[in-house]
Amino acid sequence: MIDEDIKKLVIARLEILPPDKKISIGSIGEFTKEQLIQSVKNEDAIGKKMIQIELEFLQALKHGILTT
Repeated sequence: MIDEDIKKLVIARLEILPPDKKISIGSIGEFTKEQLIQSVKNEDAIGKKMIQIELEFLQALKHGILTT
């Protein structure tokens, strides 16, 4: 089970995307922001992958690996 605060953070970051944008997750496929938000809420395989991607991104920012 994924922490609710982490899910809320990932959903909040997804919600700021433009409605017409799609996100490609490697060879898994292309998804709308609505699909990704639903997957995060359901904690399915795509949602878990999106959470992992977001957490890795935030960790990289924290450690100065990426800059904004």
